[in-house]
Amino acid sequence: MPAIATKRYAQAAFDIALKDGQLDSWTKDMDMIQGLLSNEGLTELFNSPRLPLAKKLQVLDELTSGKVNSSSRNMIALLVNRNAVDGLPEIVDHFTGLVDEHNKVARGNIISAVPLNDKQLSKIKESLQGLIENELILSNTVDKSIIGGMVARIGDKLIDASLKYKITKMRSDLVR
Repeated sequence: MPAIATKRYAQAAFDIALKDGQLDSWTKDMDMIQGLLSNEGLTELFNSPRLPLAKKLQVLDELTSGKVNSSSRNMIALLVNRNAVDGLPEIVDHFTGLVDEHNKVARGNIISAVPLNDKQLSKIKESLQGLIENELILSNTVDKSIIGGMVARIGDKLIDASLKYKITKMRSDLVR
């Protein structure tokens, strides 16, 4: 599915959720449906041209009955109808970004050589909060190749305070 289409689906879902005052409900529904569809065989089933639409919708209803609101179900049914279920992860990512923007939340990832505990993440969050106007939610990823220090990715911002970067910079400075 083209990127422009995933953005349009996400925007439409966001607009409906906002209009109905159900942003939290939609977020939970999207995460739940994405979890269900993470089974690759299920995505293939929904995108299969051999299976009649009625059977696909019956399977969808069996999977989501009583678990998601009708608007969320209808959006997934639209994707099923268009054999575009494989675009759901990108739609959910765009949707989550729109919800975060609406709620003035920024998500970031701290990449470190070793796992960070909650206290360390909290201190890093305090340090970075001044750079970000929105509330900051951080996650931690381990990458031993950075040797030490950390790399912070927040939206389109990158702060590289890793030893790997410093060594590479020193090496390039010595070559000059």
